[in-house]
Parts: sequence; structure tokens; C-alpha cells
Amino acid sequence: MDRRSSAERPACARGTARSDQRGFTLLELMISMTLLVMMVAMTYGIFATTLRMVPRGEGEAERSARLRGASDMISRQIRSTVNYPARTEGEAFPFFQGAPYWFSFITAAPQHRGGEGLGWVTYWSDGHSLNVGERVIFSASSILGDAPEMSDQAMLLDGFTGSRFQYLRLDGNDSEWRDIWDAQEEQNLPAAVRIVLDGAGPLGSSWVQEIPLMTVAYALGSFDPDQDQNGGGDDGGDDMNGPGAEGSMGGGGRRNADFGND
Repeated sequence: MDRRSSAERPACARGTARSDQRGFTLLELMISMTLLVMMVAMTYGIFATTLRMVPRGEGEAERSARLRGASDMISRQIRSTVNYPARTEGEAFPFFQGAPYWFSFITAAPQHRGGEGLGWVTYWSDGHSLNVGERVIFSASSILGDAPEMSDQAMLLDGFTGSRFQYLRLDGNDSEWRDIWDAQEEQNLPAAVRIVLDGAGPLGSSWVQEIPLMTVAYALGSFDPDQDQNGGGDDGGDDMNGPGAEGSMGGGGRRNADFGND
């Protein structure tokens, strides 16, 4: 009896060892594979979303940079608007033309010449792009007559869905945004210019800038129509690009700009 018992003990021990080393069941393998597939799918989804967001983020960053650059340039030029007189049939009025899709004025902050002297600037939009043109060589006779060729022009922004320009009229405590500014009728410059570009802001929002005019008096003197018609004054005041433009004014009828839509 003792021998048989001692002989059976190793066999029982070996059987117990075999039962402890059993493998995974089919159900456990299926659950493990399902969890692994779900983790891989989640990781791929996050990775794919990140890849799609990278170019979108770069595009938004580039658009924001262009908006900041355009805003700085437009604000600087509008704030430096020169109260430069134009003349028609002996009547003097500040030169500023404004419509819903374009506006034109004289600035003391041109892009050319290192920002020195005067520049005749026109901004216009076709509803999808914002453009600027600048003339640095012009005369008193061309400011309301036949405009000279632009010295340079460029597209500042594009890719938006709509645009409009408005002009602030102040009358005492009353104010009104107007779609058209006729300086000859108003006998004054607008108090501010509003620029609205639909879809140009972050995430497709509207980009709105309201820029006040900090009017610059640029060496302007008194104007005597009789003296001017008789050839009085300095040299006729033809050059409008430097401090010697004292008393010079444009001639001819009111000019409709060639940019954008009226």
C-alpha cells in the first residue's frame, strides 16, 4: 500500500501542473482581438484628424497674418488722409470719393517713397477680393479729370464672400453710416470708414474695421479763384507730391472712379 501511494503521488502532481498551463479559450481570443481593433481604429482616427487639422491650421494662420497686414496698411493710410482740396468751377472741397465697392483719397502715408510725400490711393473690391492701387505722380488737373496710370496695384485679400464700404457722417450729436460719400456735396471728409468683408474673419466670420480719419493738413494755403485764373500764385500748383503744393487744387468735373462697381 505504501509503495502504490508513493508511486501515485508524482502522477497527481504532474496532472496538476498540466491543468495550470492551459491556453486561452476562443471567446477570450475574440474579445482580445476586438479590443485591439477598437484601439487601433481610435488611434488611426485621432491621427487622421490631426493630419487634416494641420493644413487647416496653417491656412487659418496665414489668413490671420494677411488680415493683420492688410489692417495695418489700411488703417495707417486712412488715418493719414490729407484734407487736400479739389476744385470744380471755382468751388473748393476736400478730395474724397466713396461708394459701396470703392473709395479714393489722398494720404500722407503712401507705400512708395518709404512712406514720404503724398499718394493718391484707391481701394476697391469685386465682392471676392480686396485690392489697392496707388498713384504717386499726379497733378492738380488730374485729381478730378482723367486719372493717370497707377504706379502700382496689388490684391490684399481674397477668398471672402461679400464686401461693402461705408462712411460715417457726423452732425452734432447725430451720426449716420452712408453707402456713398460725395465730398463736394458734404463739403467735408467722412469721420470714419467702415470696411466689411463677409467670410474673411476667423472660422468664416465677417471681418469689420471701422477706421477714423485723423485728417492731415498738408501745407495748404488760402485759395483765390481770381488770382489762380489770372496766373497768380507760385507755379500754378501743379505738383501735388510735396510741401510746395500750397493752394493747388484739381480742375474739371467730378470724376467717377474706374474701380469696382458704383
